[in-house]
Amino acid sequence: MIKIMRHIWILGFLIVMIGLSGCAGLLSTETVESASEEDVMLAMEIKAKLIEATELSAAPIHVEASNGIVVLSGFTETESQRQLANSIARKTRNVKQVDNRIQVK
Repeated sequence: MIKIMRHIWILGFLIVMIGLSGCAGLLSTETVESASEEDVMLAMEIKAKLIEATELSAAPIHVEASNGIVVLSGFTETESQRQLANSIARKTRNVKQVDNRIQVK
């Protein structure tokens, strides 16, 4: 039951993120280089994997991607959680490099 709820939450999260990514340009009045669709999808895929990982599901971790370079930021309770997040990101397809800026509380 918990696993089903987690999958529903992840699916809902992904749907909201895809919907918001289409509206992001409407709010900006400046010319800003936007993330490519591939970068957005890569960041969302990693975020979903982090949420799926039981040890990290509650950790406030932010994921950004640009040309295959992923930046992780936020907080974890332990160093092993920080390393797990790094490992998950590195193992994701199309990731060239991970800049792990996660801080251990």
